[in-house]
Amino acid sequence: MANDSAPIQGIAGHYTGDSLALQATLATLLGCALYSALELILLIFVTFHHYAGLYFWSLLLSTSLGIVPQSLGLLLKYFKLAPIYLSVTLTTFGWAIMVTGQSVVLYSRLHLVVRNAVVLRSVLTMIVVDAIIIQIPHIVFSYGVIADDSGSRYMRIYTIWEKLQMTVFFTQEVIISAIFLVQTVRLLTLYPNRSKRRSLIMYQLLGINAAIILMDISLLVLEYLNIYIIQVSLKTFFYTIKFKLEFAVLSRLVSFVNYEPEQDSAMTVLS
Repeated sequence: MANDSAPIQGIAGHYTGDSLALQATLATLLGCALYSALELILLIFVTFHHYAGLYFWSLLLSTSLGIVPQSLGLLLKYFKLAPIYLSVTLTTFGWAIMVTGQSVVLYSRLHLVVRNAVVLRSVLTMIVVDAIIIQIPHIVFSYGVIADDSGSRYMRIYTIWEKLQMTVFFTQEVIISAIFLVQTVRLLTLYPNRSKRRSLIMYQLLGINAAIILMDISLLVLEYLNIYIIQVSLKTFFYTIKFKLEFAVLSRLVSFVNYEPEQDSAMTVLS
């Protein structure tokens, strides 16, 4: 029986094992990811009153052109439902848009708590440079693996590069989240007399960002354990959760930015 977690199966071919449990797990994770992505697209159009802005477009494109093709491509590949070039094209470009899009989403809300133009410009530069340096070789190696009959020429390079890119993008998201968390904590300490409601909002934001980081850590662990098929399927599912958490972040950020201290004072007097 083939090794279910072998990287060669994760990129160059369908699942060749006979584990019904693993097949069911893959189908469930990817099916849930696809359903959640379609639901998320609907929520985006229902939630936003104006279809404009970096936050809106990065969230929409990351979902529709990232998670959806990534999920479909993996389903087609693992269960041998389409030619390998079609499935790899969907997964490769879907992954590129999904992961870079997530960083752009994180960046697009930084301006709500960060006023330093140098910091914002540095974060944006990091996202663009990482996308060019990491994603382009990844696309080349992905097609190289399936074009090479033996797969050995590109597979070793691809396996190393896969770990490298996971580490780079994990670090990138942690950096952006860390900047957001640090600035959030500073805002908490700047207003010691503000209401409990505002404190609750800020602590919820901290919890959401911490959950996103924990998901990234778990994916990185699976990557270095070479549990490739499970890792890439779980990664797609996790990204739908991360994007849905963005709605929670958005609503709480709006509450924070639009917060009126006089409202709480009035409520205190009335009570």
